[in-house]
Amino acid sequence: MICPVIDLHCHILPGIDDGPRSLEEAITLCRVAERDGTRTLVATPHVNGDYPRVTPAVIVEQTGAVNRALRRSGVNVSVRTGAEVALSRVGELSDPELDLLALGGGPYLLVELPWTSAASGALSALSGLAARGYGIVLAHPERSPMLQHDDALVAELVQSGALCCLDVGSLTDRSGRPTRSLAWKLLADGLVHAIASDCHDAERRPPRLGSVLEQAGLSAEEIDYFTRRGPEAILAGEEVPPPPRVQSRRRRSWFGRSR
Repeated sequence: MICPVIDLHCHILPGIDDGPRSLEEAITLCRVAERDGTRTLVATPHVNGDYPRVTPAVIVEQTGAVNRALRRSGVNVSVRTGAEVALSRVGELSDPELDLLALGGGPYLLVELPWTSAASGALSALSGLAARGYGIVLAHPERSPMLQHDDALVAELVQSGALCCLDVGSLTDRSGRPTRSLAWKLLADGLVHAIASDCHDAERRPPRLGSVLEQAGLSAEEIDYFTRRGPEAILAGEEVPPPPRVQSRRRRSWFGRSR
């Protein structure tokens, strides 16, 4: 197991979005993460039209409450502030608000693209956000209909300065073929700077990261990049080291299916 792991995208704050419903459930998720080798989780609740209760003040308050409960429970995990900001909301938020929603208080925002294949408006909004001085980390680009429709856009966005954070579940057979294929292609093209759990619960979308990457066949050095070196630089606001190019190493069984 590779330690210490940083999970850059987690729905870990209780009762405010589609993550854990209670503080007890949040602590359970943190225990699962701890057992898997994770030591830092970045709380990234949805900031979109579906969850109006998610504000910077609520995120700060809930993050503090979770950290205090973790210390009382003896769980060796720390939670930092952040958010998964819908691109459609960016224009409504002031710079001081976005500052409080940035990953770990640094210069990078975790941005969720709209669930549409139309790219023109999204590209304009991303350009406007970058012009305001924010670094952009694309949340699960492999799941975006826009980028599945035209995956060359990912390289263009990265060349323009955006970073990519995959969901670890996208590398497994639990994801659909288009998502899984694009995830592995982005890794092979050297366009991925972090991989996160995007956890929501303990069963369907758990906070397991390092162990899943090991099962997917990534090397210790590759796992260290995607779960420590890349995320560490993002949180610190430093230049992110060039990513490795990773080919799928999942073994094939005799009847041709991956295992």
